[in-house]
Amino acid sequence: MNLFERYLTLWVALCIVAGIALGWALPGLSRTVGGMEVASVNLPVAVLIWLMIVPMLMKIDFAALRQVAGHWRGIGVTLFMNWAVKPFTMAVLGWVFIGWAFRPLLPEAQIESYIAGLILLGAAPCTAMVF
Repeated sequence: MNLFERYLTLWVALCIVAGIALGWALPGLSRTVGGMEVASVNLPVAVLIWLMIVPMLMKIDFAALRQVAGHWRGIGVTLFMNWAVKPFTMAVLGWVFIGWAFRPLLPEAQIESYIAGLILLGAAPCTAMVF
């Protein structure tokens, strides 16, 4: 592992501290960056997300995709878990944690929205990994 990979946790912590320090030192900066939008999409965030995704896309071996059909059982299990099990699991977790355990800590008008968000997060594989 190179230096960046070895100390990734430290780099993330340093970036969090740097972001908090920038927010305190330059409070107008967050409003400026937040205002850089086109069609309700924040441009700096969109560019940075693409910078995260493109290197992963470049490592895909497209020639090997022809062999995927030979692994139909694994694909079937993955599809079943992602689309038949995960949304219901997230619904139960949402009702338990948002609807019951943390209900006193959250605004009453937004409880259903939080639960719906958790269900959507569970229904869309890999979204938590990107965002």
